Amino acid sequence: MKAVLIGSVSSSAAALRGLLRGGLPPAAVCGLHRRHAETVSDYHDLGPPARAAGIPYVAFDRVTEPSVRAMIERTAPDWLLVIGLSQLVPADMRALARLGSIGFHPTMLPEGRGRAPVAWTILLDRPAAANLFFLTDEADAGDIIAQRPVEVRPDDYAADLIARTNVVLEDMVAELCPALASGRVPRRPQDHSRATYYPRRRPEDGLIDWTRPTDEVYRLVRAVSRPYPGAFTFAGGRKLIIWRASPQAVGAERSVPGTVIGTSEGRPLVCTGNGALRLIDWQWPEGPADELAPGMVLGAGEAGGSGAGVPDR
Repeated sequence: MKAVLIGSVSSSAAALRGLLRGGLPPAAVCGLHRRHAETVSDYHDLGPPARAAGIPYVAFDRVTEPSVRAMIERTAPDWLLVIGLSQLVPADMRALARLGSIGFHPTMLPEGRGRAPVAWTILLDRPAAANLFFLTDEADAGDIIAQRPVEVRPDDYAADLIARTNVVLEDMVAELCPALASGRVPRRPQDHSRATYYPRRRPEDGLIDWTRPTDEVYRLVRAVSRPYPGAFTFAGGRKLIIWRASPQAVGAERSVPGTVIGTSEGRPLVCTGNGALRLIDWQWPEGPADELAPGMVLGAGEAGGSGAGVPDR
């Protein structure tokens, strides 16, 4: 039995490790070209680990490029694993795999189909899972091969949840390898009547509204932190990215939301709609930020994001 892996982010690398651990090394790996590293959040170059394992590798900009199709046709795989790729693989390419094409999604399907699942999981305080499922024309809607829950902790940042999900995914792929090798994998139809969908998120969606409750602002900071573009505000007309923070209760010192009401060990305390948030890691886009002095008011400024968005997988 032969498989081809296609991917572009850390979950793709986890799937590759799982295939190698499970004794089913891919016949070929196709990965997004490293020139996209600055514009694809959580980008992972699959070239080095593929070559280290002696696996033929093709880099692409678009998955529909002739070089990718030629590699798949030449390999004639039984399985096509499309793990961690925001581009859609068309039906005619999926059909090149004799037994089927398999995708990955990190929510408790059928809940949370769609875009930016890690960010939405944290924002909405929803369950997480690692799913392998058959790819169809409708995103995240195919029969489920395997589904395992992933713990979501109260103070998880995006990178924490991604890393924990990847551990589960790697183990799941490794344990599925005997079934893949036999050509017989379990499959369970999704209950489409229970499906929910997450919309796409863009960098500008990370703009902080300081009038919102502390927990809501804190969730936003955690949901879009590294490897995503980050939650942001404006200080003196300059964009300020907030990577990490900590919720704080405040009393009489409350002020207008967005106001820096004090500092502790150089870490500013910023008023929210019902409390405050201690900034732990923050910066200007071009580098480290200056100290934020008490009395400074952070606010919307001129919104508008740039750079990598929150990836779909």
